[in-house]
Amino acid sequence: MGVVLSLAAGLFFAAFTILIRIGMRNRAADDGLLMTVLVNTLCLGAVALFMNWPPFDGPGVVALLTGGIVGTVFGRASNLRAVRRIGPTRTNAFLTGNPIVSAIGGWLVLEEAVSFGEAIGGVLVITGLLRLIRRGSVISTGQGQTMTAPALAAQTAERRTAVGYLYAAAAPVFFGLAFVARKWGLQFFPNAVIGAFIGAAAAFVVVVAGDAFGGRLRQRMQHNFREVPWLFVWAGVASSAALLAQFTAFSYAPAWVVGLLQGTQPLWTLGMGYLFLRQEEHIDSKLVTSILLVVAGIVAISLQI
Repeated sequence: MGVVLSLAAGLFFAAFTILIRIGMRNRAADDGLLMTVLVNTLCLGAVALFMNWPPFDGPGVVALLTGGIVGTVFGRASNLRAVRRIGPTRTNAFLTGNPIVSAIGGWLVLEEAVSFGEAIGGVLVITGLLRLIRRGSVISTGQGQTMTAPALAAQTAERRTAVGYLYAAAAPVFFGLAFVARKWGLQFFPNAVIGAFIGAAAAFVVVVAGDAFGGRLRQRMQHNFREVPWLFVWAGVASSAALLAQFTAFSYAPAWVVGLLQGTQPLWTLGMGYLFLRQEEHIDSKLVTSILLVVAGIVAISLQI
């Protein structure tokens, strides 16, 4: 069951990034963070109303709050900014680094052992990611970007791509740390649905506070509710389903196993990107080879389970 749920989480998160990328076409100033976190809170909260709440446990709740903030706020924000700059396929290829961060964190915090075979798999994952970075293709800057000259356009595209790769590299670190925090929290507060809701609610509070502190909240709220970004709404529904699958999978498998199987996300993204973003996603043999190297690492690790 843990394997199926982890793979399902990867599929739903892939759908999330594809929907976000399509939604960004007409919303140059909005990455969808506020709307998707709001939908997460509403969807997970609705389900949590029908659950039996376990006894309150301070450390467990704090861990779930921390996982929600680190993963949903910092991880998702980095992921969405990378999606805008380099596209969902390349962004999600970096997310296969989640198992490495989760394995290290699980070993240090959760006492989850990492075998030699798992280490070999990690090397394959890193090799695939390095190959992807070295490839360094220039990605389309997208709608709303007007350049005054070819040279300026090339420089801007190159700069956007470099920043996009930095965001993409940061996302799996945040997500991997969130995996460990959530898994640890569920040991003391054992309810996956309510745990997911607690994390989503904490993330929503932080996102709203951040926009309010930056003076963007009023404009962001008007922009999202006068013309509802339905693609962002559906992306929030997809990510809510992904979070439910992920949290439930923690009940059946170690954090690093959930991370590595969710690492199939770039495969789902590759297929969806080819179908829905063919004009924006530059998918070629080198990109496919990079992702296959990463997946080979995941398979090597899976054989050790």
